[in-house]
Amino acid sequence: MKTALQLGLGQKWTSYSASDRTVREVREIVTLAAGRVCFRTEGKSLVPTQTSEAAYKAWIRETEAVLTKKAIPQAQLSPGLELGRRIRLLREMAGLSQNQLAEKVGISRSAVAFWETGRSGHVGKHLGGLAEVLGVEPEVLLTGMAYKAIQATLTPDEDTMLALYRQLDPLIKLQAQKWIERRVRHSEGQSAKTPRPPKSA
Repeated sequence: MKTALQLGLGQKWTSYSASDRTVREVREIVTLAAGRVCFRTEGKSLVPTQTSEAAYKAWIRETEAVLTKKAIPQAQLSPGLELGRRIRLLREMAGLSQNQLAEKVGISRSAVAFWETGRSGHVGKHLGGLAEVLGVEPEVLLTGMAYKAIQATLTPDEDTMLALYRQLDPLIKLQAQKWIERRVRHSEGQSAKTPRPPKSA
């Protein structure tokens, strides 16, 4: 008896070569709505691919892909909570307090706190202003997805770091960025404090 395939946000499906069982392709579902699946393929373009749920399920069956990462639990997928997390993350990345964001958008600090805890209230009418102050497109606030094609030459270690970074949760990405910034400031401060050689008598 065949079990019905259940697709979920955050799932990773891995297909393997039939001959030697090496990984052929890894797909991660980044959005799932209205019968459409948007996924990223590891090691390929950052730009996600969009297809129908039926076509995605057909790929799973045809390649005998295996679920290698489970979906994000439904309890964590509250749209208000996700939007609140994005607002908080973008606010922190912009270096703004709740008060500063509220002043720039023309709302109360308590409204910002309300949104950031997942109670979206009347956030819809302020999306344009929030997006402008936070320096993103409104759809970034709504979907959390923003992709920009950037050409860069990377060393092998930079490529490895970038691949690992892309696997992190957005809040962990922010922590990683802050940690790197602190390390750079610390090393700049250390080089500025390099002791001078003693004067010879």
